Amino acid sequence: MLYYLDELLTAVNATPGRRWFNLASAVLIVVMFGALARTGVSSWVIVPVVCIEFVCHAALVAAWARKDIFEAYRRSERACEA
Repeated sequence: MLYYLDELLTAVNATPGRRWFNLASAVLIVVMFGALARTGVSSWVIVPVVCIEFVCHAALVAAWARKDIFEAYRRSERACEA
């Protein structure tokens, strides 16, 4: 499990665009909490909103990790052929 989490962290920090997306995602969560708390929305709305954001973020990070793994594999295959 720790190896998997390390791979995901590496995928998130692989490019500047991904780092900016991760930061923007964190800011979005804080803004959502602030806006929902400020408007007095009940807690049954906050939980699904945060869960949806986390699921979308996790799916995107998993896709990045998969893409990075395939690219690393292709690079290693090209290096073996040369």
